[in-house]
Amino acid sequence: MTEAAALRAGGARGVLAALAVLAGACGGPEIPDVGSGGMEPAVQEAIRAARDALAADRGNAAAWGRFGMVLHAHRLGAPAGLAYAEAGRLDGEDHRWPHLHARLLETAEPARALGLADEALRRNPRFSPALALRARVLDAMGDDGAAEAAWEALQEAAPGSVEAPLALGRRQLLRGKLAAARTAFERVVERLPSSAAGWSFLAQVSRRLGDPEGAAEATARARAAARSASLGATADPDPLLIAVEDLRADSRGREARARRAAASGDHDSAEAIYRRLVDERPGSADLHYNHANALARLGRTEEAETAYRTALSRDPDSSAAMANLANLLARRGRDREADDLYRRSIAADPNHLPTLLGASSLHFQRGNFRQAERYLRDALEHDPGHPGALQGLGQLLATAGRLGEAAETLSRALAAAREAGAAAGQLAGIHFLLADVERQRGRTAQARIHLTEAEALGMSVPPAFRALLEPGR
Repeated sequence: MTEAAALRAGGARGVLAALAVLAGACGGPEIPDVGSGGMEPAVQEAIRAARDALAADRGNAAAWGRFGMVLHAHRLGAPAGLAYAEAGRLDGEDHRWPHLHARLLETAEPARALGLADEALRRNPRFSPALALRARVLDAMGDDGAAEAAWEALQEAAPGSVEAPLALGRRQLLRGKLAAARTAFERVVERLPSSAAGWSFLAQVSRRLGDPEGAAEATARARAAARSASLGATADPDPLLIAVEDLRADSRGREARARRAAASGDHDSAEAIYRRLVDERPGSADLHYNHANALARLGRTEEAETAYRTALSRDPDSSAAMANLANLLARRGRDREADDLYRRSIAADPNHLPTLLGASSLHFQRGNFRQAERYLRDALEHDPGHPGALQGLGQLLATAGRLGEAAETLSRALAAAREAGAAAGQLAGIHFLLADVERQRGRTAQARIHLTEAEALGMSVPPAFRALLEPGR
């Protein structure tokens, strides 16, 4: 057996990978031979394309790095590491290759990862993802003094870091230095208001400092963060690792890329990815549902309706699909069909909040306040602090002339929205509703306060409404 053949034996997950250092016309290592049998065709093509590009220019560091990134993206760690090593050898100034190699080895071989992180920082001393990596590895290796210095270096180099103050705050907490710990955790939640970990630690510190009100508020914010779709990841973003993930060609990787695109507001890209995915996996209800959401956000309502109905043909009890289709039909004036879907969704899941809120909105618009209120109270029975349900109920009560109840409910909505870290637009809307309620109650001073708050949050207040609050009106 040749040296190259021996090295190729036993690759991870049945993938053959090797690096034979052979003397050749162009020198340097042989390109790792990656067996891609059993992989999705799109993955096989991505690997083949990257390998072909490298074969055409074996002395190109970027081509080796790109090949490594493609392999890394598809969890082919051994050959990816070999490719990163050669890219780093060919270009001794580019920090990307030792850093990505370190990310590859961070858990399995922390000592090697530490050396590679140090090399990345030699090439780019203020590259914050490498500083964070170095600190994490030192923490994992139990070198507390060096780890603390590394976290401090990260905090200095990256003032927006969430990882650094969280790690430093935990150290201060263990030492009993509560004031310093609270300052650190306040930095965490200031930089990432959706951090459940940050709020939980802040609640713990506040209790120990004898601040029950601060502890209660932080606990409420921690619970709100835990209920959200994203828990507020405490790891700082690593643009190089994100670039690796963006190279994933398998269906799961592309689905993750579509979700990231949708979350960033790039619905065109999300729709294009989901369109290809549903062609490949037409039996997936989730893919048709997500494709429908992208189409709806682009205003392509007829296509969205078709996609939602296809999702429901695969999963007839999907309350999410029924609710979103009902919302779409309600916006198009097809109230009877929307009402039927809301009822079906509630039968499938009586506690599905988006359905209850959508059904309430439909009945509110139709003037059926009693049924609208019932749906909102059902939602609040399941989630008493839901800001949207409280806001909707407050608006309904105000419209029905129940002004005292409306003011109390909208005040609860405002507190809940603040605790949940709501967007400025939602907070402004609640302040405006409170301004109108207080105006109708004859409490002009309080109305002006809420109107000022709404404007401070970016709302453009109609001049006609402002005129209603002028003296003598």
